Amino acid sequence: MSVGWRVGVFGGTFDPPHIGHAVVAREVVDAVGLDRLLWVPARIPPHKRGRAVTAAAVRRRMVEAAVGDDARFVLCDLELKREGVSYTVDTLRSLRAGHPAWSLFLILGPDLVAGFASWKEPEAIGRLAELVAVSRAGMPVPPAAEAVGACIVSVTPVDISSSRIRSRVVRGEAVSDMVVPGVLSIIEGERLYRAGPELRGGTRAGRKA
Repeated sequence: MSVGWRVGVFGGTFDPPHIGHAVVAREVVDAVGLDRLLWVPARIPPHKRGRAVTAAAVRRRMVEAAVGDDARFVLCDLELKREGVSYTVDTLRSLRAGHPAWSLFLILGPDLVAGFASWKEPEAIGRLAELVAVSRAGMPVPPAAEAVGACIVSVTPVDISSSRIRSRVVRGEAVSDMVVPGVLSIIEGERLYRAGPELRGGTRAGRKA
């Protein structure tokens, strides 16, 4: 990618990535004027304590399918390659070291903004990247967003979540309207989310950041 680009960092477990993720990604790119948005699946997400997470290699394939052919979206597998818990500050430092001329923007959902103060080295994160807090249109802005000095972007509400998709698959219900065809193919081919809370091919999530 080019020197001097404005690059967003869109992290998550992506278990699975869904249409709601893509809506947020597109609208944030437009609102902030980003040249590229990195989708960064976590190897061991620090905030997913207590449940198994689908194997990293499978989630990587799902994110590749979700990114599709949108030239603004790029899969970034830094965290999947790094051992241990996936801390955002480590990822930002790696990106800054490799691309010192980039302007980095860290995308945070409402739930992540609320717990940001408990993350590993939140002050360092704020120095490495500008914070972008996503707010659902028509919903109040989380007070924590202003407290951490985040830029606030209002996005179209989409009633989809990864946990809802997993629950629907467990119950044998359709999710074809919640994920792109490529992701659906992987869910069906790997028989994901069909064993209840212990996901097939998964690993136990790590500790809180």
